[in-house]
Amino acid sequence: MENKIIFFDIDGTLYDHKTGVPNSTREAILQLIKNGHIPVICTGRTRAMIPDNLVNMGFYGIVAGAGTYVEYKEEIIHNKVQDGTFAKKVLPLLDEYDVKYIVEGPEYIYYNGTIANDSYGSAEFIQKIMPKEKIKLINYNDMILNKITARFPDEEVMSKLAPELKKIFSIISHQATNFMELVPQGYNKATGIQRLTDYLHIGKQNTYAFGDSTNDLEMLEYVQYGIAMGNSYPEVLEMAKYQTKSIHEDGIYYGLKEFGLI
Repeated sequence: MENKIIFFDIDGTLYDHKTGVPNSTREAILQLIKNGHIPVICTGRTRAMIPDNLVNMGFYGIVAGAGTYVEYKEEIIHNKVQDGTFAKKVLPLLDEYDVKYIVEGPEYIYYNGTIANDSYGSAEFIQKIMPKEKIKLINYNDMILNKITARFPDEEVMSKLAPELKKIFSIISHQATNFMELVPQGYNKATGIQRLTDYLHIGKQNTYAFGDSTNDLEMLEYVQYGIAMGNSYPEVLEMAKYQTKSIHEDGIYYGLKEFGLI
C-alpha cells in the first residue's frame, strides 16, 4: 500500500476547547504512523498558536496560518509574512469601526492593549490560548504577521468593511460568530497542502483531510478524500465528499478506520 498523507484541522476536529483531544484521536495518529502514513496539522492558527503538546502527538508536518506557513519535520518550507508597514494600512480601519482583532505571526501574536479586558483580543482572552512569552503588544516597528483574525461588532459592519478588506485579503467569513480571518490573497489551506505535497512528491490520489469549518472548505475540496466531521458547519457538510462522526463520537478514529488507514 502506498503511503498516504492526511491533513487535520485543529479546532473542532482534533481538539475541542472543553474536552481537549479525544484519546481515540491520539491512538489513531500513532496507528497512522505505525502504518507508514504521514499525519499533518492543517490549521487557520499560525505557528505561534499551535501548542507543542499537540505537535508532539506525532505530526510530521504543519500547514498553519491558513496556508501561509508550511513546515515538515521542523524544516520551514514556506512562510508568507508581512511587516508592521503592512499592518498599519489595515489596523486603523478596524479600530475605526470598533473591530476586535489579534494579529497572528509565526513566532508571536499581537494585541491592542487598549481593548477592554473582557473582549476578544484582550490579554485575558489571549492568555487562555497562548503562553505569555509568545504574546506582544502591537508595535508597527516590531511585528511580523501571517494573518489577522477579527471579530466584528455585527454583520452590518462586516458587510460594510468587506469590500475594502477584499482589496488586500482573501476573507474567510464565520458569519455565525461575526468572525473573519484575513489572509493574504492567493492563500488558503489548499495552497499550503499543495506546497507540501509537491515538496514530498505525493500524488493527489494519496491525500486525505478532516475538517469542520468554513476555512476548511478549500482543503476538503482539494484533496482526493475530503472528510467533514459530524459537528461541521452546515455548509461544510453540504459540500464535503465524505463525512464521519463528530469529534465527540470519535470521528477521526472512525473515519480513518472506514478508509482502511488504521
